[in-house]
Amino acid sequence: MATILIVEEGLIHRHFAMTLLRDHGHRVVAASNGEEALKIVQADMPDLMIADILMSNMDVCPFMLSLRAERDLVQPRIMLRGAVQVEDEARALATAMGVGFVPKPVNPSALVAEVEAMMAKPRPRAGTRLTEPRTVDLLLRPLVRKLCRYTTNLERLNAQMERQIADYHGHLASVRSAMDQEIRKRLWAEHALTQANVSLHDQAMRDGLTNLYNRRYLEESLGREESRARRTGESLGIMLVDIDGFKGFNDRFGHAAGDLVLCAAAEYMASAARGEDIVCRYGGDEFVLVIKASRTTLGERAEALRRGVQALEIEYDGNRLGPVTLSIGIGIFPEHGDNGGEVLRAADAALYRAKQAGRNCVFIGAEARAGHEVRAIACQAH
Repeated sequence: MATILIVEEGLIHRHFAMTLLRDHGHRVVAASNGEEALKIVQADMPDLMIADILMSNMDVCPFMLSLRAERDLVQPRIMLRGAVQVEDEARALATAMGVGFVPKPVNPSALVAEVEAMMAKPRPRAGTRLTEPRTVDLLLRPLVRKLCRYTTNLERLNAQMERQIADYHGHLASVRSAMDQEIRKRLWAEHALTQANVSLHDQAMRDGLTNLYNRRYLEESLGREESRARRTGESLGIMLVDIDGFKGFNDRFGHAAGDLVLCAAAEYMASAARGEDIVCRYGGDEFVLVIKASRTTLGERAEALRRGVQALEIEYDGNRLGPVTLSIGIGIFPEHGDNGGEVLRAADAALYRAKQAGRNCVFIGAEARAGHEVRAIACQAH
């Protein structure tokens, strides 16, 4: 096993040579400049130094000449590496200096063979001169000239590649900008479509006259509210509200006056509702409110609603309409039914009793099952 020093500033080439030689049983150390290389030579006394002939941070030939001049230093064998573009000139220089040479990138077997050949030679004696500095200088000139041409061509190629890369980046930026605009357009279109669908769905669920939710929305919501009440154990109240004597407004003042009464009552119900309440126009002059509350609270809110609508001052074409009174029937889940449909029918039965009792009153209705009495909350005659 030999100790080999790799002097190379290129990380890839250095790593390749180190890995290859280690796989062949050698101890390998590395340096990236002359100062590091000299310290390793002094400390580790390597058997072989493999140095790149063209390093940007180190003049290899003067370094080798000064290294050989050190009489107290255990001298390593030396092998140069050089790019294939300057192989002829570099090989001639290595031959003149009495050192080995191998091109790079190198064939692995060629590098191993050259190392073995170098290790078969005796270690140089301290103070041995490689060659005259003037000779080295003469041999370096063609190498430098060729390297300059190579560097110029490389710079020209780099400049061309940079222009192509700049053009590519410019094109890429244009494509990216166009894509960003297209994505924004599509996102905006999707957002607009979503909003339009929401608006259409909302319109389909709204009553055109009062802007309250309609019967279709009630039918979709009732099952959901029933399921929520089952989970939470809360009471769910359904109020069925009817405007007393509504046909008389149409007959006496016309349908426009009747519409005004409907809108005024609907607006008051919506304003008195809480965020979680559902207020719907059930059809004609009937409204439905779905409210999560106790029996007592439902009765209180229904009575407040009846009084509030009765206190409204509604005028049409110089005529005061009203007072407008309400008959209200209440069904409670699960007290008056096992599902929303049964509770709604119980509310309808309670509303019928309220009308029989003279209208303008609130009744909490019987269950669909027999044996439950209907209880009046309040009644006032017209």
